[in-house]
This record gives sequence, C-alpha cells and structure tokens, in this order.
Amino acid sequence: MSFTAQDVKALRQMTNAPMMECKNALVEANGDVDAAKKVLRERGLAKMAKRADRATAEGLIRVNIGDGNRDSTAVVVTCETDFTANNDHFKALADAAIAAAASVDGDEITTDQVLAAEHDGKSITAHLEEVANAIRENMGVSTAVRYAGVSGGYVHFNGKLGVIVEATVSDDSKAGSDEVAQMLKDVAMHVAAADPAPLAVSRDGIDPKVVEEEKEILVKQAVDSGKPEDIAQKMVEGRMKKFYSERSLLEQPFVINPEQTVGEYLAEAGKGLGTEVTVSRFERMQIGG
Repeated sequence: MSFTAQDVKALRQMTNAPMMECKNALVEANGDVDAAKKVLRERGLAKMAKRADRATAEGLIRVNIGDGNRDSTAVVVTCETDFTANNDHFKALADAAIAAAASVDGDEITTDQVLAAEHDGKSITAHLEEVANAIRENMGVSTAVRYAGVSGGYVHFNGKLGVIVEATVSDDSKAGSDEVAQMLKDVAMHVAAADPAPLAVSRDGIDPKVVEEEKEILVKQAVDSGKPEDIAQKMVEGRMKKFYSERSLLEQPFVINPEQTVGEYLAEAGKGLGTEVTVSRFERMQIGG
C-alpha cells in the first residue's frame, strides 16, 4: 500500500512523533496508518525502557478540590527537564492526570490507580506514553494523595509547589461554604510559603527522633560555648520553644498576618463563621526543592 506526504503529516498529528519516524513507520507498515501507529508505540515503549533510569527531577503538581470542600486530590507528574514541564503537551498530561485521579472513588488513592484511570477514553498510562514518546523524556506519576474529609488546597503559579489540607468543622452544615474553602486555602498557602516549612500540625505530631536530634544539637552548641551541662540543659528548654514555634504549623506566625499564629487565625476566622475549624493534617509537595 502506498502513502502520501499528507498521510505522514496526519500520522504526526495523531502521534506527535517526529516526521521522519512517522514516514519510516508507514514504510514498515506498508502504508497502513493503524499499523504504523502500533509501530510507533512499540518503538516508543522500547525507548521508554531505555530512559527509565534517567532522573525525573522536574514536573508539575495539580490539586483538585471536590464538591462541598471534600475529597481533595493531588498528583505530582514528573519529567526530566524544566523545559518539558513548561511544554503545553506535558501541561495537558498533568491536567488529564488530576482529572482522572479525581474521578477515582475511595478515601485514598495510589499512583497505580491514577495511571489506570481514564481521561478522554484513554488511561493515564496511555496519555503518558504518548507524551513521553513525542518529547523523548522519562515521565511518571510520582505522588498521589487523597483527603476524603473537609479539605482545601493551593498550587503555586508555576505548578512546582502545592499543598492540600484536611480539617474538621464542628458545624458540618458550614463545611462546604466558601468561607471554609478560603480558610483552608489560606492555610495551604501558608504551608507553601512558610520558611522553615512546618513539620506537623502541632508540636505533639513532630517526629520524636527529629525533636531529640534538635535537642542534642542545641546541648552540644551550649556545651561547646563553655556552658556547664546543667545550664546547657536549661538553655535548651527555652530554645526548643523557638523550635516548636518555627516547625509546628499552629504555632507559626501566619504568613498573611504575622501578628497572629496560624492557630489564632483559625480560631478567629472560625468564630466569625460560627463554627470551629481544626486542621488535622496536610501534605506539602515541592518539585526541585
């Protein structure tokens, strides 16, 4: 079967593969477009296998907040270079991944479920293979998070920093309100912007190993400066208060209004709304840092 230049162009539009590869695939498939598409896919999968061990340090984060401020989902779609992360085809892949992920039922979600989920009639794996084969980079879905409760989120404008937050709302009739959505978005923005980033919602949630390591460092610093052991221990008690205020979300100065802590902001905003809003957990995702 023969083929024309228009056939080559059409195959390129369907697959995003380079023009010469489309021509070679049509030659191998004797002009059969469907067979040529299969040839390109098989070649692409083989090349993807060769690329599989290349680092994927770049990518995009996407967050979807479900109806009524519930069932929030986040995904991190990775690639090798920042140039590709800014490519329209890769951005469309990230959008497809979060749309498919949001459609998956359940209180939790895994990366495997995201890859198997469909968008526009194709699995995310198929979407990913198409874009990876066209751009020639290793890609994947590295993170998938689902918060089924009352939740909100934020993604920085460049798509490389994102946060989702889950909370309890004492008056459930107000859980789906715009005011609660804004409160949780504000907290998510704080988690994204805070430096240093919070380690847990409250000081009790910080990993005990991290706390002990911090104490050991502070004691050593005090002893090395010439302070007796007993004095060093007392100094550490005061310095640990500073540590908790820096790394416990509720004790951190609120980035939008540093005159109050995040905990004070939630209490004040909740009082104005006539309900209590308490953060239970958060997930901070960052690419390239």
